[in-house]
Amino acid sequence: MSLTRRQFIRNVSVAGGALTLGFQLTGCSGKPLQLGSDADFQPNAFLRIEPDGTVILQIPKAEMGQGVITGMVTLVAEELEVHPSRIDYAMAPVHSAFGDPEMRLQITGGSASIRVYHEILRQVGASARETLVAAAMQQSGLDRASLEARDGRVRSADGNVDLGYAELVPVARALAVVSDVALKPADQWRWIGRYDQRVDAVAKTDGSARFGMDASPEGCLTAVLLRCPWFDGAVESFEAAEALALPGVVAVFATDFGVAVVAEGYWPARQAAGKVRVNFTPPGGGLRDSAAISAALEAALDGEDFASVRDDPATAAAEQGERVSARYAVPFLAHAAMEPLNATCRLTADGCEVWVGSQAPDLARDVASRVLGVPREAVVIHNQFLGGGFGRRAAADNVAEVVAIARELKQPVKLVWSREDDMRHDWYRPAMAGAIEARVHPDGRVSHWQHRIAGPSINQQVLPVMMGAMLPQWVPGGPRQWVGDFVGKKDFASVEGSKELPYAFDGVSVSYRNVPVPIPLGYWRSVGHSHNAFVVESFVDELAHAAGIDPLAFRRQHLPESARQRRVLDAVARAANWGNVPAGRFQGIAVHDSFHSCVAEVVEVSRVDGKVRLEHVYCAIDCGQVINPDIVKDQMIGGIVFALSAALHGEITLKDGAVEQSNYHDYPLLRQTDTPPMTVVLVESSAPPTGVGEPGTPPAAPALANALFAATGERQRRLPLRLG
Repeated sequence: MSLTRRQFIRNVSVAGGALTLGFQLTGCSGKPLQLGSDADFQPNAFLRIEPDGTVILQIPKAEMGQGVITGMVTLVAEELEVHPSRIDYAMAPVHSAFGDPEMRLQITGGSASIRVYHEILRQVGASARETLVAAAMQQSGLDRASLEARDGRVRSADGNVDLGYAELVPVARALAVVSDVALKPADQWRWIGRYDQRVDAVAKTDGSARFGMDASPEGCLTAVLLRCPWFDGAVESFEAAEALALPGVVAVFATDFGVAVVAEGYWPARQAAGKVRVNFTPPGGGLRDSAAISAALEAALDGEDFASVRDDPATAAAEQGERVSARYAVPFLAHAAMEPLNATCRLTADGCEVWVGSQAPDLARDVASRVLGVPREAVVIHNQFLGGGFGRRAAADNVAEVVAIARELKQPVKLVWSREDDMRHDWYRPAMAGAIEARVHPDGRVSHWQHRIAGPSINQQVLPVMMGAMLPQWVPGGPRQWVGDFVGKKDFASVEGSKELPYAFDGVSVSYRNVPVPIPLGYWRSVGHSHNAFVVESFVDELAHAAGIDPLAFRRQHLPESARQRRVLDAVARAANWGNVPAGRFQGIAVHDSFHSCVAEVVEVSRVDGKVRLEHVYCAIDCGQVINPDIVKDQMIGGIVFALSAALHGEITLKDGAVEQSNYHDYPLLRQTDTPPMTVVLVESSAPPTGVGEPGTPPAAPALANALFAATGERQRRLPLRLG
C-alpha cells in the first residue's frame, strides 16, 4: 500500500489510558479498528505515550547492528521534543501497516529503513507534539503562540503554565490528532545530525537485549537438524538407536527438511546428532562442481542469448579508438553472520508462536502458516535482535524447519544451527562472469562500452517466495514461479550497478544472460552492486591506464561537474592525499552509486619483500542528510571490512553438489591484525537521507584491485584477490 503523511496518522486511540498515534486500520469489513479490539487485526500504533509519560516507539524494521532503532528514535525525538534517551522502543508486530512503503513487505533490506521512514516518523513526532500542545491549550486557555513544547513539557512564555506530557495525556487522548504539521527547519534541529549515542547499546552491553538465540518459552527443548549435504536430496532412511540411548535425548525423527534430533539442551542434541546415521537420496543433474559452473558461465559469455538492459548508441565509428577488453569472474559467497540461524516455535490452539531474528517477519509468518496449514493470522512472530543479517535473515528456511519439528513434537522447541550448518546451507551470493570492452580515443574519450553479464538470477528463486507473503494464500505456486522466471530474464538484482553507469561514455550497452544453477541464492550485502562495481570500476581503471591518464582525473573527465560522483571523488582524494603518498605506498580508487547513496574509496597498500599489505582505507559518502554521524561512519567501516573479507578470502566452492567450506578456518574473515586504519568523510548534503547499510561495500574490492595493480603491475580480474 502507498501512504501519504496525511493517511499515515489519522486517529488517536485509547488503550489503557495511553495516547496512541498510528494507523487507522481496517479489518475484512472495512470498518476502522481501535486498539484493544478483539477483532482479527489490531491497530498497530507507531507512537504511544503512557499515563506516566513513558514514550514507546514501535520499530517497523529489523535491528541487526545497523543502528535503525537509534535512527528512528532520533527522528521522532526531534519533532516530539523529547531527548532520544527518553524514548523506549519495541519491535513492531507483523501487520501490513508496517510494510515498507516501497517494497510492500515488512522487510529490512535495500538500505531503505531511514530513507523511506524519514519524513513519516518525523510527522509522527510532530503530530504527537502538537496534539499535546492542543491539550495544554484546552487546559490552560492560552493560544498556540503562547506555548512551547520543549524537553517533554509544554510551557508558557511567562512560566505560569508548565505541564509535563504525562499530565497532558488524559486530555490529549480525547482530542482529534493534529495532522500535517509543519516539520522543524534544519536550523532548529537539536539531535538530527548530532546525536550519536546508540539507544540499544546498554541492552547489548548488559545482556538484556533479546536475540533469537535467547528465546526460551517454558518447557522448551532444543533441536538440531541433519540436512542433506547437497541441495536437492531427501532422507531415505536413518538409524538412531545409539543417539536415543544418550542422556537428555528426547526424540529423533525425519521431517521434510532432514532428521531432527531433539534433546534437553544444545550440547546433548549436537552430541546425539553425531551418532545418527542418515542415508540421503543421491544428487542428480549437472552443474554440481565449481569447475563445471565456472565453465558454464564462461561459455555463456560467448553465447547469443542475452537480454538487453541498456542500449545507448554511439556516435563514433565502431573502429575508432584503441579497443580494450577484459573478462572478470566472482565466486559464490556466504553471509557468515556471527549469530548462526535459529528459531523457536510453540504451538497454540489454532496456530503457533515463533521467536526469531528476521529481516522479513511477514515472510516468516507466511512460511510458518504454510507448514502448519493454518491462516497467517494464526501465526504470531516475535521478532528479536539479529546477530548479523546481510540479507541472509530475509529467508525463512529456519522458520519452516522449526515449525515442522514443533508440529511433530507437540512441545515448544528451539532449533539451533551450527556454524557448519550456516556455511553449508546458506542462500548464497551468486557466482557471476562478465565480459566488457570499450574504445579509448587519443584524447581520453571512451566509446562503445559493452558489458555482458552471465550468471544465475537471484530473483528467479527469491521473488516467488516473497510473492507468497504478498498475495492471498490461495494463490498457487505455479503463477508465482512464472513471475520469477519472467523477471529472471532481465534480473535487476544481477545487473544493478552496471546499467546505471554514470560516466558520459559515447555509447553504452549492458546485457544479461541468466544461467540457472541448482544452488539456493539470496541477497548478499549490496546484492548485484557487490560484483558489478568490481567489474565496472576495475575496467574503468584499465581504460585510464590505456589512455595514460591518472585514474582519478580520468573518472572526473567523464563525469559532469555537478555530479555527486565528482564530489565524493574529490572528498576522498583530499582525505587520502591522492597522488602524493610516500615511496613504497600505492593507491587505488573507485566510486559507485548504490541505494541512492554515492561512495568513493581509496585503498592504500605497501609492498615490502614482495608482500603487499593493507595500509589505509579512505572513504567519502554522500548519503543526503545524516541522521546519526557516527552510525554512518560505523556502517561505512563495517561495509568495507565485509567487502575486504570477501575480496581477499571469500569463496564458496562445491564438489559433487556439496559445499566444501564449513567454518571460519576455511572461509576466513578479515582479522583485526590485518584490518587497516580507516578514515570516513561525510559529504555535507541537505537532500533527504539515503542508504548507508550497504553502499560502503561495493567500491572496496575494485579500489583494492586497482591498488594492487599500481603496486604490482598485474591486473587481477577474478575474486578473491591475491596479496602475495
